[in-house]
Amino acid sequence: MYIYNIKIRLFHTDAANLIFYSNLFNLAYECYEEFLETSGFSVSKILSEKKILVPVVHAEADYIKPITLGDKIEIRMSLASSGKSSYKLVYDFYNENKEKVAQVKTVHVLLNNDNYKPDKIPQELLNILKSLNL
Repeated sequence: MYIYNIKIRLFHTDAANLIFYSNLFNLAYECYEEFLETSGFSVSKILSEKKILVPVVHAEADYIKPITLGDKIEIRMSLASSGKSSYKLVYDFYNENKEKVAQVKTVHVLLNNDNYKPDKIPQELLNILKSLNL
């Protein structure tokens, strides 16, 4: 599991002082990007090498309790599953009272950058992803 802490800022919220729905996905992806960077497999490395692409092909979210301006949120990212060319991540969002307030799930597929066909997950990336379950 990878833990990422954030504070909800004004730009994360809407006029009702609740997190704007799409920002939950932004925060999940920010957590994912930070995890990859700290693991030595950054998004900028992936893009600069131009060998693979890793698009999100499915995303879903559950909003369990209100998330408002000033809330301190802990995001716990884990690997739900992995296959030959895809993997599923789960992001559980907790407030300061350790209550689960939201959950995001994303499915990522590895594509060959030359032909956009599914490609095998590189062993280095697979090892990094599997470290989430330790």
